[in-house]
Amino acid sequence: MIYRILLVDDEAMSKKSLRKILTGASPHYRIVGEASDGAEALQAAEREQPHLIITDISMPVMDGIELIQRLRQDGFEMDIIILSGYGEFEYAQEALRHGVADYILKPMRQEQVLWLVEKRFDRFMRSRQSAMIKNQLIAPISLAAERIGNELWMVNEAGVREDVSRLLRLLDDSDVAAEERISLLRDAASLIQNRLQPQYQLVGWAFPFDASDYGQAAVSFSEWLEAGLHEIRDKRNWGKRSVIQQAIDYLKENFSDSELNLEKVLTPLGISQTHFYHMLMEETGMSYIAYLTHIRMEHAKELLQHSDLKTYEVGQRCGYPDYPHFTKRFKRQIGLTPTEYRKNMQQL
Repeated sequence: MIYRILLVDDEAMSKKSLRKILTGASPHYRIVGEASDGAEALQAAEREQPHLIITDISMPVMDGIELIQRLRQDGFEMDIIILSGYGEFEYAQEALRHGVADYILKPMRQEQVLWLVEKRFDRFMRSRQSAMIKNQLIAPISLAAERIGNELWMVNEAGVREDVSRLLRLLDDSDVAAEERISLLRDAASLIQNRLQPQYQLVGWAFPFDASDYGQAAVSFSEWLEAGLHEIRDKRNWGKRSVIQQAIDYLKENFSDSELNLEKVLTPLGISQTHFYHMLMEETGMSYIAYLTHIRMEHAKELLQHSDLKTYEVGQRCGYPDYPHFTKRFKRQIGLTPTEYRKNMQQL
């Protein structure tokens, strides 16, 4: 991993010394540019996108303080270390108020320079690793949130609790900081709300007061979903909707039938297609084909993740004896082929 560093100082010898110290210290450090004043540094920062800027305070045209202010105003979030003389301590304090990481007193001591830069580099590497892990978690958390939203709408209490437990285990087992886990919980809550719209407006998750306590956030998240489940059950008067429940149960039990059609579903119930379509849309927000496909795809994802079946065998068990058709349908729904999905899940 290359750590990109921009040096800013109107003294050529100072930049030369920094370059020599840093390039000889680690193969990860790369000096991507040098500037003699703040105006040049702004252009270099835009062009080179450094991870760290080491800048003097006293410079012509634009000094270090103004440079730092302009960088932050323009949205640059890189680390900044300032070079400061003993008589410039007040300026150094002002720079620290603008989010500067640290400062180096002139004349520079090599060990201090290396210690400060190594500290920022270690922080940068931890942040990158955490971001990579978080990105790997986004797909399975999105899928879990979609399942939870579906189970909530279907008032499947056991399903909701199982999927919530699975989501929290995924976060518990991840190697990311507590604040990142909380951020992912926020994302999941938002996705669940989106899944329930427009059929139902679930009240937003009331985030715990202590935002740094992941354990408290996880408990609050579970309680929020539990309350939402009971509210949906009460408002939908679910217990009296036996006909559509029977139809949905039949679909869940027989989705593997590649010749499953509406006649098979509706004949035992004695209701018309028009009435069924209306009720199914009201209950699930989906048409018959969309809902049957959803059931099949959810089962396919489970088999791909938790079984050793070949991908064509997964398709057969989910009502798709034609493997190319299964692959095409799966990619259209999930965004990945069955093989790609299994590979992604195995990497987590």
